[in-house]
Amino acid sequence: MRCHGCGERLNPAGHADLVCDGEVWCGACRTYDPELVRPRPVEELAEWGERLCRAFDREPVPLDHDPEAVHDWRRYWVGDVCQLGEADHRRGRILLHPPGYRLTSLCHELAHIFSGQDHTEEWARTFAVLVAWVRSRL
Repeated sequence: MRCHGCGERLNPAGHADLVCDGEVWCGACRTYDPELVRPRPVEELAEWGERLCRAFDREPVPLDHDPEAVHDWRRYWVGDVCQLGEADHRRGRILLHPPGYRLTSLCHELAHIFSGQDHTEEWARTFAVLVAWVRSRL
């Protein structure tokens, strides 16, 4: 897979370096709209999740969260990675952590459920389609 802008080779496993918005880009060629990455209430994210599932003719994907979770990012670091959320493919559920209460995190995890894959090209392209759909409706 190559960046839609500069043609640089992209590795979906290095997803922190990707910008998935309509197409898959490297971080040097594109950034996310600030509205996509600003923190939002879990209730609003759940509504977006429901809208996305309807729009893409998917079964609803429950959005779990820990109401007692603290907004201390250090709690969610695993090695050198901050865990923003998790997709459970088998159960078809998403768990978002407070640092991931963002539309991009929701789309990232929904892309796992919709594609049934981890960080692959198909997942990245699905993520890009979901983000573009949300951005067009902000």
